[in-house]
Amino acid sequence: MPEGSPIALGLREEGICKLDSFLARVWNATPLSPDEVNSYERSPIAGWEFHIQTDLMTRRLRILLDGRFPFSLPHFFLVDRPEFLTWPHIEEDGRLCLRTNNKVLKPQCPEAVAGELLGQAVDLISACEDGSNEGDFRTEFYSYWNRDLDESPGWIYSILKPRGPSRLVAVWRGESWSVVGESEEEVLSWLRHRYGQQPQFDSTSAACFLWLPLALLPSQYPRTGGDVYRLACAELKSKTILQAFANRGASPYYFVLGADCGNGICLAGVKTRTPLTLDIKGKRHNRRLNGFRPGKVPETIVTSRLFSDDGQATRMKVLRVDSTWIHGRGYDPHHAILSKKRIVIIGCGSIGAPIAQQLVMAGVGHVDLIDPGTLEWANVGRHPLGAEHVGHNKAQALAEQLQRSYPHAAIQGFGISYEDLVLQNLTVVSRADLVLSATAEWDAESFLNLQHVKGELAAPILYAWTEPHAAAGHAVLIRSVSPCLQCGMTTNGEAKFKVTNWPDGSEVKQEPACGAVFQPYGPIELQGTISVAASLALDSLLDKVHGTTHRVWASPSTLFQDAGGKWSKIWVDGHPERESGGIQVQMEWPKDELCSICGESGTGAVSASTLAIQDNASSLPPPSSIT
Repeated sequence: MPEGSPIALGLREEGICKLDSFLARVWNATPLSPDEVNSYERSPIAGWEFHIQTDLMTRRLRILLDGRFPFSLPHFFLVDRPEFLTWPHIEEDGRLCLRTNNKVLKPQCPEAVAGELLGQAVDLISACEDGSNEGDFRTEFYSYWNRDLDESPGWIYSILKPRGPSRLVAVWRGESWSVVGESEEEVLSWLRHRYGQQPQFDSTSAACFLWLPLALLPSQYPRTGGDVYRLACAELKSKTILQAFANRGASPYYFVLGADCGNGICLAGVKTRTPLTLDIKGKRHNRRLNGFRPGKVPETIVTSRLFSDDGQATRMKVLRVDSTWIHGRGYDPHHAILSKKRIVIIGCGSIGAPIAQQLVMAGVGHVDLIDPGTLEWANVGRHPLGAEHVGHNKAQALAEQLQRSYPHAAIQGFGISYEDLVLQNLTVVSRADLVLSATAEWDAESFLNLQHVKGELAAPILYAWTEPHAAAGHAVLIRSVSPCLQCGMTTNGEAKFKVTNWPDGSEVKQEPACGAVFQPYGPIELQGTISVAASLALDSLLDKVHGTTHRVWASPSTLFQDAGGKWSKIWVDGHPERESGGIQVQMEWPKDELCSICGESGTGAVSASTLAIQDNASSLPPPSSIT
């Protein structure tokens, strides 16, 4: 049988002795019996009881220690307390939720820790007695609304826009959970994105969203349909919405209550059913028609009967899954912009795929992925897709995975080449706010550059690539016609500016197959390039950069020295701080006045300044052409 740490056990026994002496001497505390200690469900190992004096009365407190003491804080319990949810910050068993950072700075001085916490406990009880902290029920609404909820009605996933006014919305009702959104189209789209095309995702019902002026106190939680009716009647517009709901909804009736609680928006769910009455024969019938012929019941009477004190209201937990919550919990200042942006990513390999993943995680609302390639086993080590996707098209498999993970976004995958796509449907690319190319193919990138220069594509274009072994990475954002991508590239697609140099043959490795070459780097080496490209993409979408921008990532030298690489002269000359690597630099993307694509002469000649940089270029195939 394994034994505990002698050090931890020794400190525990020493700490209990110290605390026992302190409590008896200062607070006149008496130890709890083993039965009293074991009556608590938190598995305490020791406890004491003592009295404190508040402004109103003398109260009984208990202090208990758990098995991690003295590396955990003592817990305080109020014995003579009112009914649960009468006072905030006091749990069902009387434990006081003290405002602490949950750190024990002095494990060898438990008496000092206990003394500091006692001061907080007295302040909390005093605030509860005089009601000065009642507002905490509102500001910490979820902590109280979601307590002891009956699991039988399930919970609600909300993709609602979390703001007023009150309105009718749509709900898909499942057995254990439901989804509520602004419209049937929005709800069914979310469901199909998350769970695929299922036959049950065919329609929704009406639900009611009531926007309240204040978050509810526990004493205001609706317990009957009449309570919901009175909440709605407090505002004329909400009462009108409730009348419309009575005509369009169906039992059970789903309500979502919303309010600004002071710490953000809070949502709560309530479900009510149509009250039924028994006639003289014992048969149940709908009481909404009592005394009226069908179709002749006034709307106000229908509403008051459907949502009356005869009908029970069941509280439900609401889980926010709307995009504003997922991306920043409602505090991301860029979300409103990014959620409407559309980006096209060409190339879903080890660079393009993680960039796509990061941009979706950042809140970009529309992503189109293009790649004709198939995921192979050798790709799995540095790709977001895993073994279960081997043999699948990269763009389509990645789009499916991201769509299920982020059902509020709109993500498509096209399993064909970029050239074939634009021949079939240029709209996919022309409607983009940004086109990002990580193709590793100069033919595709030169074609894309030509489209941009000739005006066929208006959106900015971002090109991302790595140098050998991912020792350096580049992200170039081309926003204007000139300079274009070709200005900074040789005619065979190599970047004129290079961060690293490599001995002949050390750039690539050969597989046991004709023409099968690769670079043996992994996901760690790629992170810098991915981060540089993704952050530049966000800056472009948020209009934080103007004009052409070139960002370079140089990895720590330790990541590529063993492979035989060295810093290039043009990288380190005049910049000794670059020798150790691990840095990001923003540079100018050169304008070549004699560029054959965007230059004025169009002769294809190369300027003298360009020739000086080209002398540093390798004669091997460009790194961007190696998969």
